[in-house]
Amino acid sequence: MASIYKRDKTWAAMLSYQENGRRKRASKTGFSTKSGARAWATAKEAELQKNGSSKLSKQNVSDYFQDWFDTYKAPRLAPASHRRYMATKAVIGRYFGNRAVSSIDFDDYQKFINDLAVDHSIASVQKIHGQFRSAIKKGYQTGKIPIDFTEGAELSGLPGKKQEEKFLDLDDMEKLLNYSEENIYDITDVTKAMFVTALLTGMRYEEVIGLTWDCVSYRHSTVKINKVWYYIDSDWGPTKNEQSNRIIKADESLFEMLKKWRKITDDFLKSHHYTNPHNFVFLSRTRYPVSSKDVNTELKKLYRDHVFSKKITFHGLRHTHASYLLSDGVPLPYVSKRLGHANTIVTQTTYAHVFKKKRMQDENKAIEALDKLHKK
Repeated sequence: MASIYKRDKTWAAMLSYQENGRRKRASKTGFSTKSGARAWATAKEAELQKNGSSKLSKQNVSDYFQDWFDTYKAPRLAPASHRRYMATKAVIGRYFGNRAVSSIDFDDYQKFINDLAVDHSIASVQKIHGQFRSAIKKGYQTGKIPIDFTEGAELSGLPGKKQEEKFLDLDDMEKLLNYSEENIYDITDVTKAMFVTALLTGMRYEEVIGLTWDCVSYRHSTVKINKVWYYIDSDWGPTKNEQSNRIIKADESLFEMLKKWRKITDDFLKSHHYTNPHNFVFLSRTRYPVSSKDVNTELKKLYRDHVFSKKITFHGLRHTHASYLLSDGVPLPYVSKRLGHANTIVTQTTYAHVFKKKRMQDENKAIEALDKLHKK
């Protein structure tokens, strides 16, 4: 991308480009007008593109993105992350079609972002942009693409959920917890057992459905998380990161529920002459875990039935757990480890709403303390 700037009383132009994998610059000074400098830069960019056209990728956007993904990302990604990249590939493929990736310029890409923003949340736009940008930057570095047309793109999109809409308040948390604990009677109540577990541990969906009985310790009141279950792939996988391999201490009510649930599942298996080869804790009547869609459908039903007053997803139960602990004064480092976050910065960013509220409370306490000085 060319840079046009004023130097003393004249104008100058400078642009950077790739040649044999190395970044180079071309510049010229002494233009009497800004438009003259821009015209030179435009002509120079066209010349460089023409000279390097034999090295440029002729692939369309989808094929280029797939090749980049297979080379630089696929070997290290879990199935869930793999699907997110393929979703991005589908989005850019639908928009750009068979157009060569090397023919796209800044205007083309900004129009793509603008089109995306019409019916996608800002978070989704940021995710797609981030993944696509990584691919384009690598193509620019290797000389397959003449310009990094994603640089400087202005991102927009529909507003996402407000922070307070992502978790239940204490009153609703207690209502959902009590309702779920009191309505676990048979194997069809598996989602309620999962709700109790998520609210009391903060485990992710994949961690909950991947929990096996050998990882539940009644003696130590702990749950070990050392794997996940990928529902779509119907297979085991590693946790999200190294920090997600953890042991969670929980209160007695969770283990009372799990003992009750163990009897329910054992009776179900015995009455149908079934086995539990994967040793799942939360198996359904199909002897496999429940899909995230079905879990969230059940939460919507409970919301419509006025069990609690705010729409929430299963992942929102994890946010509820963490928000409750932080609001009650549980130290940040412990909560971060309990959630399996990579570091405390992730926790602070995710739960900024809690720290903002706490900061306001601390400010009020400070003012009250200072006021006492004048009352003595």
